[in-house]
Amino acid sequence: MKQIPYWLDTAPAFPDRTGKPLPDQADLVVIGGGLTGLSSAYHAARKGARVVLVEKDKVGSGASGRNGSMCTQGITISPAEARKRYGSRGPGNCTTPSARRWTWWRS
Repeated sequence: MKQIPYWLDTAPAFPDRTGKPLPDQADLVVIGGGLTGLSSAYHAARKGARVVLVEKDKVGSGASGRNGSMCTQGITISPAEARKRYGSRGPGNCTTPSARRWTWWRS
């Protein structure tokens, strides 16, 4: 049995950017190429931001690439059920990390 996730095992080789200078200016610098970092960089770039993503290894090589796809930890109901239960404004004054994700999820 292989010990490397399928998506890393089958991904094309990333270009080696070791020693490449970073841009002099950026609107956003994201540290870490995991699920949260890639999502942040992607959405900011789609809105026109000049984004630099810095990753010490390969994209997705940390915990995000080894998890069981549990990116909504704490939410055990479907998005449709959550909207029905909490309405379009989200869960209100909940302070769990999952509740704070509603702002990103709704945008």
